[in-house]
Amino acid sequence: MNQIRNSFFSLISIFLNVSFGFIYNKIVSVYFGPVGLSLLTHYQNLVAFFMHIPQEGIHKAFINQLTQEEDSKSHTGKIIVHTVIWSIIIFMIQWICLFVYMYIADSPLEELFVDASSSALIGVSFFLFVLNLLASAWMVARHKLKRYAIYTFLLGITSVAGMTACVSFNVADSLYWIILAVTLSNFPVFIYMIFTVYRKFRYTWADVKDLFEGKDYFMPLIIMGVVSLVSGKLLDYVVREIAFDLIGPYESGLWQSAVKISQAFVFLCGAFLATIFYPYASESIKDKSALHAYVKKFMLIYGTVTFIGIVTMYVLKDLLFRVLFSTEFVQADKYFLLILIGDWLRCISWVGGYLLMASADTRRFIIFEIISGIVFIMVFIFGSDYFTWEVMAVANLIRYIVYSILILFYYKQVWMTESKAL
Repeated sequence: MNQIRNSFFSLISIFLNVSFGFIYNKIVSVYFGPVGLSLLTHYQNLVAFFMHIPQEGIHKAFINQLTQEEDSKSHTGKIIVHTVIWSIIIFMIQWICLFVYMYIADSPLEELFVDASSSALIGVSFFLFVLNLLASAWMVARHKLKRYAIYTFLLGITSVAGMTACVSFNVADSLYWIILAVTLSNFPVFIYMIFTVYRKFRYTWADVKDLFEGKDYFMPLIIMGVVSLVSGKLLDYVVREIAFDLIGPYESGLWQSAVKISQAFVFLCGAFLATIFYPYASESIKDKSALHAYVKKFMLIYGTVTFIGIVTMYVLKDLLFRVLFSTEFVQADKYFLLILIGDWLRCISWVGGYLLMASADTRRFIIFEIISGIVFIMVFIFGSDYFTWEVMAVANLIRYIVYSILILFYYKQVWMTESKAL
């Protein structure tokens, strides 16, 4: 009964996230067209760059430690303190790297960082996002998915309210503030997290001094997060900036509309895996037989549903572009099939990726990420002389074909204990 209830609230959270994402896209598409959408998407890519190591590294370690150690207010408080300190260290390194990059390269987002106050506002909103994600990770680990759904709603509705106000009252530089609304919503949401999560636990100065006590949980997953960031989000971000310059903001906006529809599907899969599959895998990672049996049943349903979803999206592609964006974006359907196939393979391979994280198999994770990243770069370089967005789609597709094959071999070697026994 609890699993059904948790699945229900998990689905509500996922639905809210996707719905609010498309509301953002709709507002920007209608009022600012493909150019506005390309800038909004690029800012969201920058946000994803900063959130990747916390989400895929630090907070996964946080969940592992919560599910495998004692449950008390003081001990959980200690784990939260350690997680926040690691998050601060990683965030500051990323922030410095961002400004070095902005100084060296021309970026379409430079206008957002016009002065020290604007930069500080963005930086604080980013870090509050990290803290909100940490609190939401506690909700997931402790199966408080009703609260997680409320958090998702508050984060989305405050962003939409800010965007709507900018458009309705003709605020000066409205596109600038609409883009920033994606992360400025973390200010009021953080207040909710203080009262629902952070104030529940006890914190002491000794927790800070014991930072390296939990390093065996944090370091492997931080390394995994860094590697997957460099081979994934960072690589995508830099390549898209190059493509932005080569092709221009209008065509980039069309491409991003196709990517956003597919990415919504990817987000649905990733959020479901993170809230339902990963906690169970983390808890039962030491029982290979039980985990293998669970994965077989899970993949039968998950693989079938995701495949049907991809086919349905392709059949309804013209309708999706009109409803979610505007008629102007229908011409982006030329990119759609390659993007969908690549992202479907990504969603399937993530099951193995989450098993690597749950078991802290750092060596294999790093090797797989490096190989897939090299494949992506090689295809991109090969096609750079006659670059189009189709080259990006093909590079992404080949990358996840290779990654899926690596995950399949890994799973057969490590987790298929029944086959080995026979």
